[in-house]
Parts: sequence; C-alpha cells; structure tokens
Amino acid sequence: MATQNADSDIGSDLPPAVVEDLLSDDTRRRALAIIADRDEPVVVSDLAAAVVADREGCPVSAVPESEREAMAAELFTDHIPKLMATEVVAYDSMLGAVELRTDGIARQA
Repeated sequence: MATQNADSDIGSDLPPAVVEDLLSDDTRRRALAIIADRDEPVVVSDLAAAVVADREGCPVSAVPESEREAMAAELFTDHIPKLMATEVVAYDSMLGAVELRTDGIARQA
C-alpha cells in the first residue's frame, strides 16, 4: 500500500457524507484500490487499463487501447478532479500520474 508518501491526516477529517460520495462510484473505488496497492505514482493511462482489467476480470494486456483511452478520459473528467478536491490524491501533471495522499479512504474502497 502506498502509505509511505501518504499523509494519514489529509482527508481524515472529511465528513462521512463526502467519504460516502467518494466511495459510491464503482470506478472510483477500483481506482483508489489500485492506487493504494502501488508504492509509487500511477500513470493515468496505466491506471485506466488496470481499472478496466479489474472490472472485466482480464489481464491488463488484454484491454483494448480504445477502452483504455475512454477510461482515462473518464478518470480525468470525473474521478481525479473529485479526488484531488478532497485531497485524497495528488496529480503530477509532469508525470501524468496520480498518487495517494491518504490511505484512510483507500482502505475503505
């Protein structure tokens, strides 16, 4: 789990309704779980492929490029901004990668 860089205090004071909202979406829960399992930032295109593979129960290598791109677009428009606004993840635009900032919510995913 990516706890070495995560500040466990960040996001810990989120209201229960916000935490519930963050975890209410299946894609967001999967993405959080995948990010939490990594010890380093995850490139969004790799995260997208991993989310699709997890959802479909197939290897990452079997995810078609079109599905990877569609999921990356969904992550960029819907999920990453919400997770950044609540300081659950940080996005590094230079790397195009996300990193967990708190492990508390991710453990609930």
